[in-house]
Amino acid sequence: MSDKDHSLEFSTVLASSVHDMKNSLSMLLGTLDDITMRCDDAQCPSSSKFAQVQYEGQRVNNHLIQLLAIYKIENAMYSPLIAEHSLQDFLEESAMQSEALLAPKGIAVDCDCDEDLIAFFDREMVAGVVNNVVNNAYRYSKDKIRLSASQQQEFVEISIEDNGNGYPANMLCEHSDQLTGVNFKSGSTGLGLYFSSLVAKMHKNKGRQGYIACSNSGIDGGGKFSIFLP
Repeated sequence: MSDKDHSLEFSTVLASSVHDMKNSLSMLLGTLDDITMRCDDAQCPSSSKFAQVQYEGQRVNNHLIQLLAIYKIENAMYSPLIAEHSLQDFLEESAMQSEALLAPKGIAVDCDCDEDLIAFFDREMVAGVVNNVVNNAYRYSKDKIRLSASQQQEFVEISIEDNGNGYPANMLCEHSDQLTGVNFKSGSTGLGLYFSSLVAKMHKNKGRQGYIACSNSGIDGGGKFSIFLP
C-alpha cells in the first residue's frame, strides 16, 4: 500500500471517529439542555456553571461538524443544496437557536433585515457559519449581538456583530483571500474562518463567488463578521 493510500485510509478513519464523537457529544448536550430547562437560578446555584459547560460543549460540537464538512467538501463528497430562502426567517431562526446560550449571560440578540429580502444558498452550511460566529461572539460580546442581512450590489451580506473589543489586527480583512489568521501550524488553527471561507466559496452565480470579511465596524466598534453570497 502506498503512502497516499495510507493517508486516504487514515483520513477516512479519522472522519468516521469524528462522526462518532459528534453523535455522542450531541446526546450529552441534549441531556444537559434538559437538565438546565428543569432548574432555574433559584433552584440550582450551579446554573451558571451549566451554561458554561453548554457553551464549551457546543463549541467542541461545532468544531467536529466543521471538520466533517471540510472533509466531505474537499473529498468531493458534498454538493451544495442551493435553494431560495427568506433572510428574515433564516436570521430569526438562528437567533432563537442562540437564545438558550446567550440569555444566561445576559446577552441580547436582535435581527435587522428587510422582510422581503431573499437569497439562494445552502441553508445548513450557512447556518453552521452563523452559529459558529455567534458562539464566538458569546465569548467577547459585552451584552449585545446583532444578526443582519442586506443587499450589497450583486451580493447579499449576512452579518453578525457584537459590542466587544473587536477582532485582533491579524484577523481584519475585506475579503476571505486576505485572511492572515488561518494558520494550522501557528497554534491558532483558524478552523472556524477556514470553514466559513470554504462555505462562502461554494456559493457561485454568474461568475461571482462568495467570500467572507471581518472588521471592527460592529456595535460600538465591536467585531463584525460578514459572509457575502452572490
